[in-house]
Amino acid sequence: MNYIFFTLRDFNKVGGGSIRIYGALNALAETGKQVILISNAKSHDQFHPSIRHIFIGVYFEKKALLQGLLALFPVSILIRIFPKLFRRLEDIFVKIDQNNSKLFFFEYLDNSIGYILKKSGIINHYVNDIHGVSTIEFDYLRKNTTSIVRKVIYHFKYILSERLDKKVFEYADGIIYSSEAMKRFFENKYNMQKAKNYVLPNLLSVDAGQMVVDEKQREALLHSLQLEPNDFVFLFAGGYKPASGVDDLVEIFQQLSQKYQNLKLVLIGDGPLKKKVRAMVIEKCISDSVILIDSVPYTQLVTYQSLARILVCPDRYNEFSNLIIHLKYLDSLIANRIVVNSRFDSVDEINKDDKLSVSFVASDKMDLYRKLEMCVLNYDKLNEQYKGTREYALKHLSYKSKISVLTE
Repeated sequence: MNYIFFTLRDFNKVGGGSIRIYGALNALAETGKQVILISNAKSHDQFHPSIRHIFIGVYFEKKALLQGLLALFPVSILIRIFPKLFRRLEDIFVKIDQNNSKLFFFEYLDNSIGYILKKSGIINHYVNDIHGVSTIEFDYLRKNTTSIVRKVIYHFKYILSERLDKKVFEYADGIIYSSEAMKRFFENKYNMQKAKNYVLPNLLSVDAGQMVVDEKQREALLHSLQLEPNDFVFLFAGGYKPASGVDDLVEIFQQLSQKYQNLKLVLIGDGPLKKKVRAMVIEKCISDSVILIDSVPYTQLVTYQSLARILVCPDRYNEFSNLIIHLKYLDSLIANRIVVNSRFDSVDEINKDDKLSVSFVASDKMDLYRKLEMCVLNYDKLNEQYKGTREYALKHLSYKSKISVLTE
């Protein structure tokens, strides 16, 4: 049995999507399975050496156009509009023994490609990996914009994405969900009865445990950021998105710093809320206690995390986070630090009864304040309580530990 994975990604950038692909494929290859990746990857350094690569060589930049057209028109029109892409894909798949293979399509655009290939007879089955929900994204945007024009645009995109999802997911032979909560969401929304179900959360890669603190860099950072041994440091690393809760964290930190001495807050990342957060820091007169750092290379994240005592994932409630475990939470669990995170259904599936981290009610700033204060007052006790989190996560929350679901 061959396990064939498809993505148009070129892997030139590291992000949540590529980390999921690396993690799943490498874990499966480590078990001795025959793994083939069809992609635009030119470098194979991050992949298990036994993985066979088939290079597509077509760099497709009209993602939104293809998906919008697919929501409205039949497959035959798409193939005529994008002949170069689909001629190349037909050349690839005609040489594959599909009856002795499982075909997996990774990302949102790839899911649509799988549908087109099956509908046109180029492949005879496909399994979609769902780790994003476009309808939730467009629904959030249309509800949170004050512009009438943008509201109309986002509403139209919502309708199109819903039509697209109904086509693509209901026609799939299998669906990989990122959580049980996501599985319930899609089963309630669409007719998914004929598809085989897999649940494979966002997890840690095989080599996650090999990322270690660079002590020389850590000492340099302590000096350059003027952090002292008795400073009690909170750290946030992630995108400054409207639902990230980073602005809530700044507000809560200001309140805590009025009550407790030697508190510091390190904020790492970029995004649309960055300007607002900078203004809040100045307005609240906490510039001496808050350190803002632009995004750092992923391989250096663990060193920056080592500067803190508490890692905070302060996301506000949103449907997307309720369905998907964010990579920043998993990264925090293996940093040998106390983690404070919003409570979501997806996270509760692995953090039952706060086994791995301290959770607070999402969007509840008062509860976030209480939990962060608890960390200040009971740091030694909590540090002892969660000292086994890293070891547990590496053993039980890695792709290697869960990848067998794809072979069932």
